[in-house]
Amino acid sequence: MDGFQLYVTNTSNIPPHGYRCYEDPHPGFPDITQTISCNQIGNYVIYFDNKGSDEGSSVPGAIIELCYVAINGCPMSYWGSKCDKFCPENCVGQHCFIGNGSCVWGCNAENCLGDKCNRETSVCIDGCKTTRTGHYCNKYNMATESLVSQYPNGSEPANKANDGYKISCSRTQGYNVEFQVDLKKESIVTGIYVTLGELTTKNGTHSVYASNTSIWTDGVVLYNENVLPKEIHFNEVFRYLTYLPTLDGLSFDLEVCEIGIIGCPPSQYGPVCDQKCPENCHGPCDLETGLCIFGCLHGWTGDECKNACKSGKYGRDCQQTCSTNCLSPTCNHVTGECICGCIDGWQGFNCSQTCDDWYFGDNCEWKCYCLTGPCNLLTGKCPPGGCQKGWHGVACEVSTVTAENKHLISIQFGLFIGGFLLGIMMTGAACFLARQRQKLRKKQGKENVTEKTQSHEQQHYDDVRMENISTYQDLMTRQTTHDYEHINTAFVSQ
Repeated sequence: MDGFQLYVTNTSNIPPHGYRCYEDPHPGFPDITQTISCNQIGNYVIYFDNKGSDEGSSVPGAIIELCYVAINGCPMSYWGSKCDKFCPENCVGQHCFIGNGSCVWGCNAENCLGDKCNRETSVCIDGCKTTRTGHYCNKYNMATESLVSQYPNGSEPANKANDGYKISCSRTQGYNVEFQVDLKKESIVTGIYVTLGELTTKNGTHSVYASNTSIWTDGVVLYNENVLPKEIHFNEVFRYLTYLPTLDGLSFDLEVCEIGIIGCPPSQYGPVCDQKCPENCHGPCDLETGLCIFGCLHGWTGDECKNACKSGKYGRDCQQTCSTNCLSPTCNHVTGECICGCIDGWQGFNCSQTCDDWYFGDNCEWKCYCLTGPCNLLTGKCPPGGCQKGWHGVACEVSTVTAENKHLISIQFGLFIGGFLLGIMMTGAACFLARQRQKLRKKQGKENVTEKTQSHEQQHYDDVRMENISTYQDLMTRQTTHDYEHINTAFVSQ
């Protein structure tokens, strides 16, 4: 063993390339039992000896018998006599000394104010940068961009509690002290960090509430004890966080130097909230998986709400059926609007209203000029008694051609043709075919009409009027905003 060396390395190369913990000194022979301290991180422990022997006669190379080897240490990221303590998260590489847990290679100050952290504890010294919280400033802080308030107003403003600096504190006192954070929208929250100042009253009761309104009594109790810890964990959905310290009818002095709220804005998820929730989620998505845990917006289904409702269905969870009065069985999958219009006799957003008096046909677009009363809502047929002056036809909807109105009819006829063509372009092939099928059904079921009222000009008019331009001006599918503001207050208690 004369002149042996001991290494801790990350490779198995011989000769060793790494940290040399020990080398046998000269002169003299070493004890055959050795206990060597080597506080170092590595994958290999290497005993190395290339000196050889000089006991009596020279022997080239070393001769060694290792009868027992014990290596004391902890797995990576653990420390302590039983290796049961986690190294500080902010240690570089999460490597720490097994004796005291201090960082081997220093602390990560990336998110610390002033880029300063304590080498021994790895805790950020002055506070955290924007949108960061926690002892090591490695968690997303929703309080940074939230609205904070305190009652009474106090000698130092409330916004000093969410500016990131541990040394600047909001300050107030009174018999009924209240500190509140408004997250602006209902969000999933998993915990809070609170740093109180030295002037804060040491005894009393500390209560923390979560609510969806600024009235904290409408919410639930998150914490209620005689001591407020620096860190509280829970899992709730809410908008307002309210902290209420009390002291048995006496005035309470409160300094909040920093408050951190752990979670993500409703449209984001991930460890530092850098990933987008699916756009059709109803409310916030799961902070870890991004799944839409509160369901989907109207018209969408699936864990990520990427699937539109199947044909004939619409609304929340696609549970509602399109109106049977829609011209086409397919309606807007979000709103239920009949995108191709209504069958004869019906009108409105989802074709749930019958035609007003004196109107008939698909979407109730046509007016009848009957003499004795309104026409039939579906067919337009007038009751016995004929038409008003200047009108003729089954529904008294055809203006009698005179010298005075001939020019006007020509213009109307041109508009009908234009509407016919524009209608095809705007509604698409599906709606066009639906209208053609309806026209075919009408022709097959027409009542007998005299030759006089079914002139060539009138027949052409009947074919064209089905495609009036006004029918298509509002038929494009409306997109709804993906708004998660109306989250049920029941989420708070789930």
